[in-house]
Amino acid sequence: MSDDAPDEGPARLTTDDASSSLLATMVHDLRNPLSALTGNLELLHEEFAGLELGPTARRCLDDSIALCTRALLMVQSIADVDALEQGRITVRRSVTPLGPEVDAAMAHARVNAEARDLTVAVVVDAELTAIVDGRLLARVIQNLVDNSVRYAPRGGRVVVAAGIVERTFTLSVGNSGPALTADERVAVFERDYMSAARKAGARLGRDFGLYFCRLVVEAHRGTITVEEHAGLPAVFVVRIPQ
Repeated sequence: MSDDAPDEGPARLTTDDASSSLLATMVHDLRNPLSALTGNLELLHEEFAGLELGPTARRCLDDSIALCTRALLMVQSIADVDALEQGRITVRRSVTPLGPEVDAAMAHARVNAEARDLTVAVVVDAELTAIVDGRLLARVIQNLVDNSVRYAPRGGRVVVAAGIVERTFTLSVGNSGPALTADERVAVFERDYMSAARKAGARLGRDFGLYFCRLVVEAHRGTITVEEHAGLPAVFVVRIPQ
């Protein structure tokens, strides 16, 4: 190179590189205090287990744990979406017991389900196993359960079922809320999908967790769709070949 060549200075980050770096920093900065807060709240829950707390105090503590757990799930989903999009997460399949994962997801959603007076049914064999990446699929189950509970109508139903059908692991999570239109059934799995209110009291929300679910399921060479079953107008169905 000629000595007269201009000094180009330090390499510049592309917009994508800068966004990924900022995202990684935000996730790290949010995850640590949220993890500590969740741990402290759970310790308080154990300490207060033998005490006579009023119903409001007990409900507030349970709600705080549920909200922190949900926030942690959202933060981790953001980090993993970025990694999945860039191919930095490899699906590592192994024989995975899924009954405990469904139980854990239902436990996380219990406070919200009770607050909304929902009837919840779980149809999953305790001995069910599938050849999947257990860490990633556990998060898919938790996201879908959380989504169904949050958007079920007050006093409605949520049904979670899973099994092996024709050498395909099948998971369905649905509620008795309003059905999605044909366009919504496709768009709901996009990164920037915004669900508009279709009835009074419905909340506007970014279903980022559903995009994460789609990426994980597709990385397993599976599919995720929205279907309508008897009594359940909105059912999210995951199918992963075994």
